Amino acid sequence: MYYQDDFLTTLAYLMGERSVNSTTSGPRADMVQTSLEEAYQAYPWRFARANATLSVVSGVATLPTNYDDNHLAFAKFDNGGIAEDLSAVDPDDEDEYEDGERVVWIEAIGDGDAYILRTKDTDVSTVRFRYQKKAPNLATASTGTPYFNKRTIAIGARRDVKLGQNPDADISQDQALFERALAKDIATHQVPAPRKKRRQAAGRTGEF
Repeated sequence: MYYQDDFLTTLAYLMGERSVNSTTSGPRADMVQTSLEEAYQAYPWRFARANATLSVVSGVATLPTNYDDNHLAFAKFDNGGIAEDLSAVDPDDEDEYEDGERVVWIEAIGDGDAYILRTKDTDVSTVRFRYQKKAPNLATASTGTPYFNKRTIAIGARRDVKLGQNPDADISQDQALFERALAKDIATHQVPAPRKKRRQAAGRTGEF
C-alpha cells in the first residue's frame, strides 16, 4: 500500500531533488492524484474491483460512492436462490422494456458524480453488483492505494509539474514515458490473471 508521501518522495527524486519541498507539496499532491486517477481509468485492475449488495426500492438502487463509470460492471439478482444475470441496457431505451424483462440501467444524478441503478422489475429487491472502484483520494494521510508501482504515478505527476512550471513546455516525451510505464504495469498485471470463462456473444448479459 502506497500513500501520498510515498509518491511525493518519488516525484521529488525524479525532479532531481533530495527531499520533498513543503512549499510545493500541495500542488504536487494534486498532480499525483490526477496521475493516479488516469492509471485507474486505464485498466480494470483486479485490486480495484469490489462487490456490493444493493437494496432496490421502487426500482431504484443507489450505487456505492466509489463506483467508477469508466469500466464495466455486472449485476445479478438472487431469484429464489438462483442467480440471474440482469442485462445492462442503454438508459435512452428504457421505454422499450417492461416489468419482468430483467434489464437494468445506470443513470448519473446530481452533478454527475453519483449514480443510481434502475429497473422496471418489481420483484427485484436486492442486486449483487460487481464494479470497479475509483482511485482513492490520497489527501487523507491514512488513505493509501494498492497500486503497485509508485514510479509510474510519479512519472505522470512529473509531466504535470513541468506543464505547471511552463504552460508552453513540450511534455510529449514525458507523456510517452508515462504511457510506456503504464503499459508495462498493465502487462505485468495481466500475466498472473486467471483465465475467464468464455461467454457467447448472445450471453454477455449483466455488463455495463
